[in-house]
Amino acid sequence: MAENGTDCDQRRIRMSKEQHNGNFTDSSMLSERKRREREERLNIVLWKKPLVTLQYFCLETLINLKEWTIKLWHRRGVLVCVLLALAVLTALYYIEGSHQQYVRYMEKKFFWCAYWVGLGILSSVGLGTGLHTFLLYLGPHIASVTLAAYECNSVNFPEPPYPDQIICPDEETTEGSISLWAIISKVRLEACMWGAGTAIGELPPYFMARAARLSGAEPDDEEYQEFEEMLEHAETAQ
Repeated sequence: MAENGTDCDQRRIRMSKEQHNGNFTDSSMLSERKRREREERLNIVLWKKPLVTLQYFCLETLINLKEWTIKLWHRRGVLVCVLLALAVLTALYYIEGSHQQYVRYMEKKFFWCAYWVGLGILSSVGLGTGLHTFLLYLGPHIASVTLAAYECNSVNFPEPPYPDQIICPDEETTEGSISLWAIISKVRLEACMWGAGTAIGELPPYFMARAARLSGAEPDDEEYQEFEEMLEHAETAQ
């Protein structure tokens, strides 16, 4: 009985060693294959392999178009509603009538919001320049509105020329009637749109990293590789 127990223990030890060696070999082979694939991907660039790069670009474009077409077909009810809404808005924009004053007001607000959203995106993306549009545009805008508000004792600036020019209103106001909340209310639209733009500017890197993760391509980053090794060790310990 003792000999049989000893033999069983030795067999379990040998099996565990073989399994461990097999896992180590598989892991090393997988790492080597990932390294070769990473080198091959780095060599697929337009100035080295133009035909292969253009071929992959066309194939990826066709695959994306196919996926988008299928998604649109599955959501054709929503697509039809959106197209009808766009048709109605286009008709309201071009047809003359008393509603044109509201159309012009909404058009002005839309472009004003798009302007600040664009500045927020530039502040987040930077385009490699480190451009921070808060210091260049939003901050000076808030400062000019604040100074004019305390000078005029009002935030009811005539529009136009506000915001291109800040002119005190003709209405009579009492000294010290301006408050901080009134100034915040005056610039809240610009600040909120700028903040939304900074959030939108963070989305492209997220989707690129997510697409790389789903496709199995790992970023060439030492910190990322260290993090992956930490996760593997944690899973092994568990």
